[in-house]
Amino acid sequence: MTEATQPGWTRVRTATGRYEYQFQGEMPTVRGGQYEEARDYQFLVLDDEGWLYKIPVRLESEAALELAADATRLRVAEAQLRAGLETYRPHQGAPYPEMDAQFGLNAARARELALKLAP
Repeated sequence: MTEATQPGWTRVRTATGRYEYQFQGEMPTVRGGQYEEARDYQFLVLDDEGWLYKIPVRLESEAALELAADATRLRVAEAQLRAGLETYRPHQGAPYPEMDAQFGLNAARARELALKLAP
C-alpha cells in the first residue's frame, strides 16, 4: 500500500508573527449557506503558538477569468494570503466577513499581484 504524501509547509515571518501554511485546495465559495460567484483557495495556517486555522482566500469570478491559468490563480492567492498575514493575526472563530476583508481578492487586486509575480 502506498502512502499519500502531503505537500510541504511553507514558513513565513510577518509583522504579526511566524506562520507555516499549506495549500489545501480550491472550492466553491459558500457564505451564509449560499453559493457566491467566487472560488475559495483554502490554506491551513499554523501559527507560532501551535494554533491551526483554515483560511479561505476568496477569488471573485471576474478575477478568476482574468487569471486564466490555474497556476497563476494559485500563486496570486498565495501572495494574498501572505499579504493578509502581514496585518491580520488569525484567531479562533473568526467570521467569514472578517477573513474576506483581509484575504479576499477582487479583479483589481488580483491584477496588481499578478503583475508583481510576473517574471
